[in-house]
Amino acid sequence: MLGKNKKDWELPRYARKIKELRVDRQLTQKELAELSGISESAMRSYELGDRKPKPEVLDRIARALKVRPEYLSAPEFKNRLEFVYALLENDAERGFTVTAIDGKSAIIADTYSTKHGELLRLLDEWSEMKAKLEAEEITAEEYADWKRTYEGVGWVNTPPATSAPGPGSRNL
Repeated sequence: MLGKNKKDWELPRYARKIKELRVDRQLTQKELAELSGISESAMRSYELGDRKPKPEVLDRIARALKVRPEYLSAPEFKNRLEFVYALLENDAERGFTVTAIDGKSAIIADTYSTKHGELLRLLDEWSEMKAKLEAEEITAEEYADWKRTYEGVGWVNTPPATSAPGPGSRNL
């Protein structure tokens, strides 16, 4: 298997996240596989980066880990230029404006051109959660859980996984 010889940083982001969350949740590969309804060997292959889970499988793994599937499948920028191009390509669709605030460049999102203001809502909630973390009103783990479960409607506090949600459940 290719993955056995890979360093952690060489693994695809989804593989690193699955393993990190599984370990944080104190689950074995076998337990997570059972909660996700897949074989243990498939789970091992996903963690090693040898195979990429199909979207429906990634969704089941995410539900078992009590995170958003988008958290596991978020794009990985291998360098700064890839991130820059992602911003530039989404400029018109998201209504970004580049401006100076207190002598520093900033990206402003236009409320009217962003779908339902989701970017503005994210920025507001992100700022609020970072402030709570800095004020020690929440723990680093609670902040990490907020990032893993963010769905644009607020924070969904998720305890460590003990069982997968039932079919059709969206309460992550």
